Amino acid sequence: MATKKIDPAKKAGGATKKAASGKKASTGGKEKSLTELVSALAETTGITKAKAKEVLDAHAELLISELKETGSVQLAGIGKLKLGQRAERQGRNPSTGEAITIKASKTVKFSGGKRFKDRFQ
Repeated sequence: MATKKIDPAKKAGGATKKAASGKKASTGGKEKSLTELVSALAETTGITKAKAKEVLDAHAELLISELKETGSVQLAGIGKLKLGQRAERQGRNPSTGEAITIKASKTVKFSGGKRFKDRFQ
């Protein structure tokens, strides 16, 4: 019976991605799904999961509407969300190598605040 080799990064549960140098770089773990985030919020605050989901949905809607109205949202102690623009640019179809035009688009940019940045030092 053949034994299956297990990648140490996968065994530890950490997600990995290839860095520019070709080596694997840890991303710090798997992203939380909405369900996992709701469960964590409910457990941390002592509210029900239904209420926690309601709070997250309301918060997301408030952020979206504020970004649409003013173009930026300051989250005290966490950071700032800003609406940005990406200009039209030339790209290349990876399958065919054909030059293509990528249309202009809007994006949301995040810059971390002091308290937020300090947690990652």
